[in-house]
Amino acid sequence: MVLDYSSDEIAVVRRAIAPPPPKPPEGVIEAMRPAEGMPVPDHMPPFWKLSDLEMPLFMRLTGDPVVKALSRYAFFPEVFKRLQSGQDIPNLNFSGRARGMVAILEFPDRSIVIKPLQSSREDQIAKIAGEAGVGPVQLESLPGYLTEEFVLGTFFTELPTDRLTEDFLSGVGFALGDLIRRLHQADIYYNDVTLSDPRGRSHFLVDEHGSCRLIDFGISVLLDRHPAVSREDVHNFVRTLPMYRLFRGIAEDEAQVDRFLEEYAGKLAASSKSEITSRDLEFIQQGLKMAGRRMGDRIIQPVQEGFMRGYRG
Repeated sequence: MVLDYSSDEIAVVRRAIAPPPPKPPEGVIEAMRPAEGMPVPDHMPPFWKLSDLEMPLFMRLTGDPVVKALSRYAFFPEVFKRLQSGQDIPNLNFSGRARGMVAILEFPDRSIVIKPLQSSREDQIAKIAGEAGVGPVQLESLPGYLTEEFVLGTFFTELPTDRLTEDFLSGVGFALGDLIRRLHQADIYYNDVTLSDPRGRSHFLVDEHGSCRLIDFGISVLLDRHPAVSREDVHNFVRTLPMYRLFRGIAEDEAQVDRFLEEYAGKLAASSKSEITSRDLEFIQQGLKMAGRRMGDRIIQPVQEGFMRGYRG
């Protein structure tokens, strides 16, 4: 049977892999070698927190062909139940579309993404966005991770030139405005509306039918507790500011960074929600200019006009 482990053993494994453990100490890595001088099996480091008392389980994991193929991801609920129902082992690939290790598991009927949380409320924000049709649909996961559908689509700046008619661009702009409006209505400041970074990538995906969605809510801020803001909220807010990146480069120590964040917390508390979320609109303007340099300035006006119609509702 595929993944023939008892419910107690599955619970033990899941406690070992979630939340994501820190990098194992060198001594632990040494102890994981099958024999002196042999390499640690590539699929086993995620299980290093299993204790000596669980060595029989550890050895079974070492030799299990499913675990060899999928490592920790075999034990995530969405993957595990599919394997238990008889589905074939999915292809496992890794992507750099977001910070951290992003695993993409390709099943015949759909692909799913598993990635570590980037912030303590990312799962809550991603769930709200998924239910609103703005971001990926969220699936059952483990603590410290997101499990979500893989969003098909093309980066905005990689759309084929022959598709970039005025009507199409206006429709894309309208869809983006509608997505941002829905986020703001849910008290979410997206903070990452990148239409084009220097390499042409973005968090804005357009599918072949012109439908659009946003991905990656790792530095988004949920404003449901405003004017109270946590240190993490403040850090997520300022990390996209050029002045903060400059400040981090010259800060003498972390105490100086803490003082900066404390002062900025006061500014955010004194700002209205609409003042905070308006920065998303500034990102759109900046991103359009950058995209225009790659795709031609003619794209800017129809996208901009469509966006404002979509945002106003």
